[in-house]
Amino acid sequence: MSMTGRYINIRKYEYNTLRIGGLSKGGTAFLHGSRIDMGLDEALKPIRDPDVLRGSTPEQFAERAGQVMAELNYVHPFREGNGRTQEAFIAELGRHYGHEVDFTIITKPRMIEASTETTNDPSSAAMKHLLEDAIDPNRRQALRAALSDLEVRGEVQFEHNVRTARPGEEVTGQVLGHDDRVASIVSDERIIAVDRVDLPERLPDDEAEIAFTARSDFSGLGREPQAVEALVQAERAEATPQDTPPAELKAIETDIAAQRARQRDSDDRDR
Repeated sequence: MSMTGRYINIRKYEYNTLRIGGLSKGGTAFLHGSRIDMGLDEALKPIRDPDVLRGSTPEQFAERAGQVMAELNYVHPFREGNGRTQEAFIAELGRHYGHEVDFTIITKPRMIEASTETTNDPSSAAMKHLLEDAIDPNRRQALRAALSDLEVRGEVQFEHNVRTARPGEEVTGQVLGHDDRVASIVSDERIIAVDRVDLPERLPDDEAEIAFTARSDFSGLGREPQAVEALVQAERAEATPQDTPPAELKAIETDIAAQRARQRDSDDRDR
């Protein structure tokens, strides 16, 4: 059976026919009903070759599956049940290729945001990042901790947009909760789960903001604390600038001075 057929059959027991006509929700317009068959065929192109995902890494699977999920959302073949169908299909696809995709830790606001972003901008990595969160056991652990922090504060967990930080991301916000492995940051109407190693040892008071650059890919959460500490110490040692020998420093200064002199000469000629 084709991928299109498998996708449709996931919800065939509930939705016997595809929708007809136009459809829009929340200001987002989906593919016209008359083009659904063509749209489904196009959406499933990234995984049509059965070998393309065989032996894939979680990141490779998330990228391909994210493309498919974003396109399926735009096609929106059913009047209702599209989200559940997409999740069931991607989860089944993941199992087939050895990846556990757990959508239970993806909140509704997060899914809506990713769906809207990728519909409006197909180049957006929002759905890929969402799937990485659903696949990576360590990121899932961080998300569960963030959801637990929300519950402790009396919040309805799945009414919030909760995600993990990406390496290189600038994060600013207030600390919602933390332990010795992960922390939750309230930032711009989102809850961002971060690796505790990215934060300073001493955290600010509850009402104070903290700003930092996320570095971790969360791989350290799966290690023993001693191993994590050893890795952090090694990275700090590598990052410590070494003293430059005086002779080498003098040569660098001379070279810079010469470059500046040449630049001044060039500026004078251009006037």
